[in-house]
This record gives sequence, C-alpha cells and structure tokens, in this order.
Amino acid sequence: MIPHHHDHDHDGSSEPHTHLVSVGIDIGSSTSHLMFSRLLVGYPAFQRRRPEVLERRVIARSPILLTPFSGDWNIEAGALEALVSDTFRAAGLSRDQIDTGAVILTGEAARRDNARKIAELFSDRAGRFVCATAGPKLEALLAAHGSGAVERSREEGTALLNIDLGGGTTKISLVERGKIQKTTALNIGARLVAYDEKGRLTRLEAGGRRFLEDLGCKIEVGDRIGEEILGHLASRMAALLFDILQGGKAPWDDIFINSLMGKLPQVSGILFSGGVAEYVYGRESAAFGDLGSLLGREVRAQAEKRGFRILDSSEGIRATVIGASQYSMQLSGETIFVPEPASLPRRNLRIFVVPVDWEPPIAERAEKAVRTVLAGLDPEVRGTPFALVFRSPPFLGYNAAQELAAGIRAALLPLPPQEWPQALLFEQNIGRVVGEILTPELPIPCVDEVSLSELDFIDIGAVVAGESYVPVVVKSLAFGA
Repeated sequence: MIPHHHDHDHDGSSEPHTHLVSVGIDIGSSTSHLMFSRLLVGYPAFQRRRPEVLERRVIARSPILLTPFSGDWNIEAGALEALVSDTFRAAGLSRDQIDTGAVILTGEAARRDNARKIAELFSDRAGRFVCATAGPKLEALLAAHGSGAVERSREEGTALLNIDLGGGTTKISLVERGKIQKTTALNIGARLVAYDEKGRLTRLEAGGRRFLEDLGCKIEVGDRIGEEILGHLASRMAALLFDILQGGKAPWDDIFINSLMGKLPQVSGILFSGGVAEYVYGRESAAFGDLGSLLGREVRAQAEKRGFRILDSSEGIRATVIGASQYSMQLSGETIFVPEPASLPRRNLRIFVVPVDWEPPIAERAEKAVRTVLAGLDPEVRGTPFALVFRSPPFLGYNAAQELAAGIRAALLPLPPQEWPQALLFEQNIGRVVGEILTPELPIPCVDEVSLSELDFIDIGAVVAGESYVPVVVKSLAFGA
C-alpha cells in the first residue's frame, strides 16, 4: 500500500517537506484513464517562505479504457466507476487519502447532455478534494504541461508548439520560454467518425459531418465508409490543421471551438500529445475503428512537409491526465487566515477580480472597487458561491493593508451574509493581516499569493496538516451545450 501522510522530512535540505497525493481523471472522446501522483512540497531556499511543488512523481496509472457511450451517445457511468475503483484498489489508496486533483471531461465527452452529472459523480467519489472540470482552454494548458513542452521550453529558452490530438478535438498551445502564451482548440479529432469491423459508420459527430460535406460525401450512420474516404478525411484534417497554424483562412467558422490564436511566431519545434500522438511517434499500431492511425500518419507527413521540427514528447495519450494530476494545483502563501467558524474546503467558487491600487485614499477607492464588481454581477450569478480576488501592484506595507481591509469592510458589511463572498484572495502576502482586521464582523477565509483570472472557478482545500498553507485548484466548468 502507498503510504499517505503529510510527513515532514528533509530530503537533504534544511527545510522540511510535505508530501501530498494527487489524482487526475481524464474522461475523453476516445479514452478514459486516471493517474496518481505524489507531490513533494517545500521551500527551495530558507529565504523564500512560499511553499512550492519541488518534485512530481507518478505512483500509479490505470489501464486505458475506451470511453463508454450509450445508444444516445451519453456517457455511461458504470464502466468508468469500475475503472476508478479498480485503480484505487490496485494503488492501495482510499478516497480519504487524496489531497488534491482534478476530473477532466475533454473533447466530445464534455459536450454530452450528462457531462456535468458525470463530472460531479466522479468528483464526489474520487476524493474529498477533487474538482470537476472541463473546457478546451484548461485541457490545452494541462496537455502542454503533461507532455513536457512547458519544461522543455523553459530549459531551452525557446518557443514551442504543443499539439494535443484527441478523439474529438485538437488543442494547440504556444509556449515561449516556459510560459503558455496562447491556446486554441479545433474541431479536428480521430473519433469524429467511427466505424465497426464491417466498415459501417457507427458514430458521426457534427465536426465529422462537416468534413465529409467538405469532401462532397453524404454518408450517414449505418452506411459503409470506404478506406479511400477515410484516407481523404485524415488528409484533409491534417492539412487544415497546418494551414491554420500557418495563418491560412479557415474554410468554416465553427472549426474553432474557442478563440483564434492569431499569427504565430517562429517556433523551434512541435511536440504532440493526446491519443493520436501515439501514432505520430509510431508507438501504437493497433486500429480502434476510427481515424487515429491515418490521422497520425498524415499529421506527421504535413509537419515534415512544411519544415516543422518534430520533438519527442515525454507523454502522449497520458499528457492531459498527468497535467490534471500534477499541474492543476497552486499553493497559497503561509500568511493565510481562516477564522472561526469558517471552514475549508470550499468548492466551485466563481472568481471575480477586484482591481485595487495603493493610491490614497486607499480605503475609499477599495470600497468603490468592491461595490462596482458586486453591482456588475449577472443576475444568474447572484446567490451562487463566489470569491473575490484582489489584483494589486506590489505591496507597500502594513498600513496599506489595513486601509484595504477597511475598504472591504465598508463594502461588505451592509450586505446580508448570504451575499458575502465565500473567500477573499490576494496576489500579495496580506491574507492574515486583512483577515484579522475583518474578523469577527466578517469571518471570511483570506488566502494569499495565488494567481487567478476573471471567471475562473476554484476549489480551496483544507489547511495542510502541520502546515499553514492550502492547495488551490483552478478549473473551468464550461461544459458544452
């Protein structure tokens, strides 16, 4: 059995370390799987009092399961539940031993009618602090981390592309010097069409229909689809992918799932991840009744034809689940404040950013900023859990933090408690100062030294045993319609 404990060893350092166990669950268009990681948290130097993840190690991987869909193409929970339970058992872990992690529904799986229910089911059953997430932007970010593209770009000081080729979608990340600068997602994937052993079409997604129409083919589920058409489909998808990468005009608007990337700079190379990447790199040869092998071959041919340097990725099909297990979490600073009777964890908090500065009068300006944000909340958001993130220039000192707290108090106290934010988050290390000033009138948890964006959703975990920081998982709950 894998030991679970928030141990405080030294590992050759003068600073104590803590181990956290994280899980990532990826339910995708083609395949589903999960992975457990052990995260070593500590301090890189005595002078740097902000905890960081110093080491990530995979401790267990599940088999890869073809995602089970019912006759109406909703996701079937039974086989997925068995996969999760069997993998927990094989790893020697129980649900209450999980500290953090993420459930990711990706590609076409995220667009199913029951996607939200499935995510919530596995979020509840996989551990007490596992978040349910989906969305192409988050998936692109996790895949770029899990494939090794971010680390390689940082170490080499280069610009790289990570192309995550899945069953229902293709996600692209531009990484420059270790920072993800742009992402986009396209309706290109191996299982936009699928067929049985007799060559009869068994699955046809909207994106697959669009490509068939582009080729002048009218084929419906139940019809035979010949090898020649499959080859043309894969070739067209691969060519269009690289046309878009090189600034070409898209032939139809809904090829994009989210925003365009714009003109790309010169890149030093491309890394591929996702299930189709296994064919790009020649690590898989078996066929699964879809375009996987054909698309992988055509994508590699297009990359080579257009002069792109293909770099080996550390992971292919498992890149997203590695990202979910190891890179979806931030750690707060140590100067947080959790008042009584408030408690953690807090889950599914929508983020709203309050921009503040240190120009006098600080309190009045902060009060106005908070009131402005709260007044601008959409009607459908009111009454749902949310958190305020205070974005500010570098911290000027204790007096400024006191003034900021006074402004927050003036804005929130007149409101009924059910309209208060469930947490206050700060980019600077002022959580404890502000929290102590607000309590007992406003007993709201205050967490600091985190970086968040407007409309993110987060989970805030319980304070790590024996420590004074919390894990914060950033996620997107943007399920498809």
